[in-house]
Amino acid sequence: MRKFRLGVLGAILAGTLAGSSCGGGGVTALATFVGRVLQVETGGPPNPQASVQVGSNSALTSASDGSFQLSVPTGAMTLIVDSLTSTSGVWTFTVPAASGVTDVGDLWIGPERVKVRGTVRDSTTLNPVSGASVEFAGRAATTNASGVFELVDVAYSSSTQTAFWGILGSIRHSSYFKADFSTQPNLAQAGVVEVGDLFLTPLSDPNPPGPPYNIWGIVTAPGGAQGAIVRLKLNSNDIRVYNVGADGKYFFFVVPGDYVVSASKDALTAPDQSATLTQPNEVIRRDFNLQ
Repeated sequence: MRKFRLGVLGAILAGTLAGSSCGGGGVTALATFVGRVLQVETGGPPNPQASVQVGSNSALTSASDGSFQLSVPTGAMTLIVDSLTSTSGVWTFTVPAASGVTDVGDLWIGPERVKVRGTVRDSTTLNPVSGASVEFAGRAATTNASGVFELVDVAYSSSTQTAFWGILGSIRHSSYFKADFSTQPNLAQAGVVEVGDLFLTPLSDPNPPGPPYNIWGIVTAPGGAQGAIVRLKLNSNDIRVYNVGADGKYFFFVVPGDYVVSASKDALTAPDQSATLTQPNEVIRRDFNLQ
């Protein structure tokens, strides 16, 4: 899930352009990777801060929201995240080729690695869709002739799935509307999370697909909402955790029930809000203004 960070990207791009005009043997940053590293056990930034590396260049993630920016050679496509812990270890991600300022999205790390497997189908014919691009948790794959995809080395934690189930994956194909998906309520079995059949709606369909969530909202905060944590509680227990990006939005998909939504960022808070779902296709919005 890539989130376009307008302020950060604009500032970095301006600096990169200024640097490229310098002469006299100065080192020029040819491109810049920006993104976030998130911990699958908590949904928050790594603690301690992780090291993001491309070649000999490295940068630490932000302690507050897991964000990073790193100068890299143009065309770089491999990025290494070192958690600096024995628990989560070192992760290698294949990302879009660096060009100018490139947002690589959210890269998830954790204590375990699993495969996420499923099949993409046409929602009208139920036929498999080949050549669809599937992205989830910083991993990407393309469906084969049978519509099957398999994402490898996906971060996972057997002890808690509250953040893992809150990760939204995406499916894209030039002949279909973009679709999002979640792994919930599926658990890893023998190292594989099976998500079953996922459906794409053809562009020719007069009824575009609805949103893949039923509780959502926008968080605002002084200095920006990125890094805010939104928690969904049932009977006082956290059942979902969402780490907010620069757009301030969060999303949950859950069965009908009586829920409580809370939001915070460091010392900034707002009153909790209730959200009662009576039907699975009902959509409830709860916004938060953190102070």
